Amino acid sequence: MTETVRLVKEFGFYPHSLKIKAGPVTISPLPDLKQIVSDVPAFGRIEGDWIYAPLEQVHHFTSGGVRIRERPYTIRVFDLPKTHLIEHAAATSEDHIEFHIWALSFFVGMRLTATEAGFLDATPLKPHKFVDFIPHDSSLTRAVELAENFWMTNRDKPRCAKRFAAAVHALFLSQNPQSLQFEQFVQLYMAIDACYALTVALHRPPEHPKHTDRIAWMCRQFGFEPPAWADPTVPGGSEVAAIRNDTLHEALFMDAPLGFAVHGVSANQSHILEQNLPLEMLHLVSRLLVALIGGSDAAYIQSPVNDRQRIGLHLN
Repeated sequence: MTETVRLVKEFGFYPHSLKIKAGPVTISPLPDLKQIVSDVPAFGRIEGDWIYAPLEQVHHFTSGGVRIRERPYTIRVFDLPKTHLIEHAAATSEDHIEFHIWALSFFVGMRLTATEAGFLDATPLKPHKFVDFIPHDSSLTRAVELAENFWMTNRDKPRCAKRFAAAVHALFLSQNPQSLQFEQFVQLYMAIDACYALTVALHRPPEHPKHTDRIAWMCRQFGFEPPAWADPTVPGGSEVAAIRNDTLHEALFMDAPLGFAVHGVSANQSHILEQNLPLEMLHLVSRLLVALIGGSDAAYIQSPVNDRQRIGLHLN
């Protein structure tokens, strides 16, 4: 029998009061939440709904005292104040509660962490920025229940939880407002690869799919057809797999050195396609993650990935 222990962690940043009770898991706001939120500007540089890492400071010790000078680049990894408590009455390990924070991050659509400095470069200050869904009614409580069930079902396969967290993190990193398109593509494809590895661990394929077939196999595993750019049966095969091969193995993105071309625009900039490949990849990853953790909202999972509308998420 697995030994359990009560664990309590402070985590953040979440700007609203979040109260959830789901089985052994309780989430509650810190008592001074309002003041904590008002102090956030001191932690970085705010632009719109995002906070960016502060500029790095250098301390020069002189005969006249200490002089502080800002360097022209950021510290990259930074912290934000903790806003909530998560308590698990029967956690199997520290990783157990950390997984819950990653899963909750995904479902609220913003980065949450219990670590001292858990933010890289930039992070949104409002929920639902990283995903195209908004949970309805009791869906967040259900999300916590799904995370607990996922952990307990796969506790003997710890890489399952790690892959889920890795896919969420790559999904979030891809949306840094300062990222170039090839960087978005690489991070989103890494998220898809993590989803594939997790899908294989949970739903063994009858045979090892070829790289060009993997996304299509995953989509059909969860009851929906792959987008055209990932369908190996269309003329020319899987477009996204071909782009991935050029990018990772030849340092060419859209047949140009990294950063000098974007998908959907012709070489002479005379023709622009309606397709937004990184956005559609982002939406696909979100649908895969909902399905992988056990979410059964077919309306969301099977919804088109090329729609820019936010979709209500009903977790049963």
